[in-house]
Amino acid sequence: MSYSKLECFENYKKWVVTNPERLFQFETAGRFLSYLIAGRIKTSPAISELLYSASNIIIFLNDQIILRSTHHQELDPKTATVVEKCRILFTVLEYLQVFLEITATKIWGSYGKWTAVAIVQLIKFLWRVFMLIQQAGIASSRAIRPLNRKKLRQNQLSESKCNIEGKNIHTFTLKSGRVIRQVNGAPQIHKRNWKLPSSQPPQGHVVNNRKLEGYPLLGEVLYTLKPLCHLIAMSRFGTKSWIPTSIAFVTDIANAKEIRRRQIALLMYLLRSPIYDRFSRTVILQIMTYLRKFPVVGILPQQFLQYMLFWQNVYCYTWD
Repeated sequence: MSYSKLECFENYKKWVVTNPERLFQFETAGRFLSYLIAGRIKTSPAISELLYSASNIIIFLNDQIILRSTHHQELDPKTATVVEKCRILFTVLEYLQVFLEITATKIWGSYGKWTAVAIVQLIKFLWRVFMLIQQAGIASSRAIRPLNRKKLRQNQLSESKCNIEGKNIHTFTLKSGRVIRQVNGAPQIHKRNWKLPSSQPPQGHVVNNRKLEGYPLLGEVLYTLKPLCHLIAMSRFGTKSWIPTSIAFVTDIANAKEIRRRQIALLMYLLRSPIYDRFSRTVILQIMTYLRKFPVVGILPQQFLQYMLFWQNVYCYTWD
């Protein structure tokens, strides 16, 4: 049984590497299906999030397969370091957190919802503190970022083309198998730098080496503490109070040097209570009502308004 499962997984990895176009079609169909069933049936939020989370995890797995095959590495958990395993688990948790919150709400009610949110945020806080101690750098919204397959494919083709041209024109191979570069294959002497080629980390595992010190580091610590501070303030003052929102906003802008990177995240405050309830809700409803008059795009605002109420009640959507 174990051998057959291993053989099926090996066949699946080969199919992923050799059929990128068809793979993209299946992945897109899975995401579109989760959007399509949202609001259609009674339990659609849970089913929709389950499909969306599953599709994201499958895409993440496919990214790792493509990345490892490109760099001739094996996807073997025995050889992976503890940090790499934690990165994978943290990324999977990021994709599952909304589904876990919705499931806990349906089974245990409000108490289960906030318990699940607190556990998820505590795990993420411990992970970010660990990475902050290890790197003293900027925290990322994803432990492992989605792979840019198009760019990776272009780089792979250009590298293989250069290698083929270089071997055919400027190199020859000895009987021992050693590749020797010809004298006329070297660049002009004034263009040589006599340095070894720089080794770049593979895409998807880019490590941020930018060190933070002083006030920027303090701002990053506050940014890491924001979810826990916000949850504590919400439990003390309520979900509709201005105090939790103010605390979260202050921690977001504490590090002025990183405000450009997070200015898009600051726009999310327009969709968060109490700002959404008192100000932005009316404006959004007016814009969506106006867009519904157009025949082609009129369906999208209607779907957006139907999903907006559910979206507002999910903590991981609005505040994470």
